[in-house]
Amino acid sequence: MTEVKVESKDYPGQFAFDQIFDWNASQKQVFDYTANATIEDVMRGYNGTIFAYGQTGSGKTHTMVGDMESSELKGLTPRLIESVFSRIFQASSNFEFTVKCSYMEIYMERVRDLLNPVNDNLPIHEEKNKGVYVKGLLEVFVGSVDEVYEVLRRGQSARMVAATNMNAESSRSHSILVLQISQKNLEDGSLRTGRLYLVDLAGSEKVGKTGATGQTLEEAKKINKSLSALGMVINCLTDGKSAHIPYRDSKLTRILQESLGGNSRTTLIINASPSSFNEAETISTLRFGMRAKTIKNKAKVNAELSPSELKALLKRNKSELGAMQQYATGLEGEILVWRSGSTVPESDWVVLRGGNGGVPAPSEGPLSALPSHMLSDMRSSGAGAGGRASPLGGVASSVSSLQLDSDERDEFLRRENELSDQLAEKEAALEAQRAAADDAQDELRELRESAQSRADETAALRAQLSEAKLQCEKVAFENQDAAIHLDAVKEQNVELEAELASLRKQLLELQSGSGPLSADAASTASSTAAASPAPSTATAVNRQALKQQMMAQMMAEYVPTADISRKEDALRATLAQLEDMKQNMAPPTDPEAVAEQFRELLELKTRVAKQENVIEELASKAHVSESDLDTLRRRKEEVDARYTQLETEYEEMLQRTIAEDAEHGPPEVQDAIKDIRARMERQEELQRELQDRRVEEIAQSLRVKDAEIRRLQHELEVAQQAAVGAADHAPATMSSAVGDDDDVLAMKRRMTQQLREFDTMKRKLMRDLQDRCEKVVELEISLDETREQYNTVLRTNNSRAQLQKMSFLERNLEQLSRVQKQLVDQNATVKKALGVAERKLVARNERISSLESSLQDVQSKIDRVTQKYEAQLAAMHEKLQTARAFNTPASSSWLYSSRIAKPLRGGGVATATDGLGGAGDGPGGSLGSTPSLSSKRSSWYISLLKK
Repeated sequence: MTEVKVESKDYPGQFAFDQIFDWNASQKQVFDYTANATIEDVMRGYNGTIFAYGQTGSGKTHTMVGDMESSELKGLTPRLIESVFSRIFQASSNFEFTVKCSYMEIYMERVRDLLNPVNDNLPIHEEKNKGVYVKGLLEVFVGSVDEVYEVLRRGQSARMVAATNMNAESSRSHSILVLQISQKNLEDGSLRTGRLYLVDLAGSEKVGKTGATGQTLEEAKKINKSLSALGMVINCLTDGKSAHIPYRDSKLTRILQESLGGNSRTTLIINASPSSFNEAETISTLRFGMRAKTIKNKAKVNAELSPSELKALLKRNKSELGAMQQYATGLEGEILVWRSGSTVPESDWVVLRGGNGGVPAPSEGPLSALPSHMLSDMRSSGAGAGGRASPLGGVASSVSSLQLDSDERDEFLRRENELSDQLAEKEAALEAQRAAADDAQDELRELRESAQSRADETAALRAQLSEAKLQCEKVAFENQDAAIHLDAVKEQNVELEAELASLRKQLLELQSGSGPLSADAASTASSTAAASPAPSTATAVNRQALKQQMMAQMMAEYVPTADISRKEDALRATLAQLEDMKQNMAPPTDPEAVAEQFRELLELKTRVAKQENVIEELASKAHVSESDLDTLRRRKEEVDARYTQLETEYEEMLQRTIAEDAEHGPPEVQDAIKDIRARMERQEELQRELQDRRVEEIAQSLRVKDAEIRRLQHELEVAQQAAVGAADHAPATMSSAVGDDDDVLAMKRRMTQQLREFDTMKRKLMRDLQDRCEKVVELEISLDETREQYNTVLRTNNSRAQLQKMSFLERNLEQLSRVQKQLVDQNATVKKALGVAERKLVARNERISSLESSLQDVQSKIDRVTQKYEAQLAAMHEKLQTARAFNTPASSSWLYSSRIAKPLRGGGVATATDGLGGAGDGPGGSLGSTPSLSSKRSSWYISLLKK
């Protein structure tokens, strides 16, 4: 089967190759078709390359290496190694072979020696006689299959592998195993060298399928880049128009330069996946194979002439040189004759080269001494053997470099003619396929252009949509901020309206109560003005007069008004009239007198009711007085608190001042300060005790007055209820006017009792008020005296610095008060701004929460990447330990012994010890031990996979 059909929408059609192997084909079938011809060419001195290309997970490593412990599943590399040594041992005993082996990988575009992992960035050089090679690459001599397996084991243990979603052990580098086979003819000394490149390419990866992240993603980028460079080189080699081939774009293409259009016979193995999931990758791989199939290489034998061949060639060149000298001498003599004017007979003319006469051509006698097969080899090496890349193991025709018998020559010519006919047919079919492919490519190009245009339009629409979404989110966020700001402005407006309403209310209150307020202010000012001046030379008499004056001013504010006195007098007159009527009135006998008396009684009851109203008014005024008393109490408490605060400040300031003066002043001043301090402390103690006693007395009197007020209120309520009852029984009283005398007397007694109680309460209140005023006046006088003493002390000390400090402290206090007010205003403003900021903060917190969720997703991805990185780091650590193991004495001894040449004689005769230090086995020993390799070696590949 040479064609494969792909059912795809992108590229429906067939792909033609030299051979197609399905998944049922065995490893031996693949080897027999693809590798036998390559081994024969390498043994004849040609360069050969076999490499596998395909996507990750398609089976490249299985094809190239396989399971080396299984005779059925081992891949091309172990079979090639066994075949090479089998052919060496089957060769003639006149040939001596040496086999060198090197193993490298291209990881992250760095050439790394797998046999000496310390060299991880080797340079690539090129020379005329050596071609392209890696400088510093370790090459070891091997003398048996086991030694090559040991090289493979050490190299495979140092390779870079990682797990992806498509391959549990994905190769992260391109590995290249190079076998250099040199054969020397011991009879004539000729030497031929063939190189075999076994390449296991890393798979092309699609990140969306493999799930590569972190270091694995970087490796995938480098792998895809090198494979893209390989594809570009093949495109340039096949289009026939490119003057420059970009071999230097990648380390892979640079090393494989001779294998791609150069001196090599190349076999390309395409590994394609039959799954529809990998449709795009499979089509790309098949197209790569189709392009590579058309590359034409120029392979030639890498041969060196033997000493005998060099001698024969020298002899031939000498004979040709002698003939040429004779020819030149004859021509010169004839020219001299002609120049002298003479004539040369025509029979003596020198025959020109290429003519019918003259100097004969150089004799072929010396060349006949060379072997005929060597002449054939020289012609083939001089002209160069044309070839082409043979994908999928296609056998390329070549001219044999050995001398053939007549029967073999006829068979060879017949086979060559058949192959030529087949080649012509294939070329015709290829032309047809190319025409169909061109049409399909044109159609595909149009479809791709239309798809690209639609993709561009879609991308533009997506960009516009994403921009619109961003703008929408931005507008929504700005709208939310604006709503918050609007709410804040509304709240501020409401507060301003409330403040305006309160100011209006205060203005109305001020306008309505300006008179009393001014009077109170005037009285307060007068009392303050009267209390403030206190002469420094006041005597006890002056102090008593000042006390009486201040008491008179304070008591003037609490004297009962004329209205109350007038009502009280009216009430007393009514009671006196009732008493007079009781004493002087006789029982009436005339009906008119009775009616008149009844009318008077009604008037008296009316007046009594009015007097009760007056009593109620007095009770209400008593309540007002009680509220005023409470106000005075509060004012007293405020004054006491202020006094205590000022006293504390004064004491602190005085202590500081006294401390400074005591520390820095003269002794006299210090003594005076101590005396003043002692007197002031005693005075303060006395004042404190007196004040405590007065406060206790005032509290006791207040409790007594409160009890009396509650009792009077209770009696007043009882009197009101009795008055209401009397009003309800008025008709009965009218019918029995005579019987009302007892009621009048009872009412009289009650009113008299109430008046007495009212007088008693008034006297007690006035007495209590007078006592309190006296105490307040005494406290004010004491405060003035204390201030005067303080001023006297200051004047006595004459300390301007202290006065300056006092003024400085007062200014600081005023500044602190202003600062406090500013801070209060700022605090209110900050509170309002804080409310707005809190709402904005809530909106931003919501956005932050969404961003945090996104951040958590990203963090989870980072965690997964970190885990993969740690796993890769652990794998690299293991590989580093393995590389360090190469530096052990055993490894070093193996490397040293591997650098010693191990010539192998054809026919199975070993001429040197093997690489392990033991004697080399003969042909029977080596070949006989080959089938039992699996029983003698541990499963190094399986153990590597387990690691």
